Amino acid sequence: MSPARVAMAYQACEVADLAAAAVSLDDPAEAAAQAARVLAAAQELVAAANRLGGRGTPTDALQLFAYEHLEEAAEDVADWLSRRP
Repeated sequence: MSPARVAMAYQACEVADLAAAAVSLDDPAEAAAQAARVLAAAQELVAAANRLGGRGTPTDALQLFAYEHLEEAAEDVADWLSRRP
């Protein structure tokens, strides 16, 4: 799998985890803050998807990890997927 694809998958897992955490929040301020984190992660996901064509490398730390530690990041994504219903 290409580094760009792993980085995108890694970022998608982050978006899903952040969104799942928002579901249980009752406090409006906490919910708004969490929603902002989801939005920021989703914007990084769009940037990662745009890099699938081989244009550029990420600046986001999460995606840089995927580029620098491709096998470990791929294993993390596989583990994340195995835990989802």
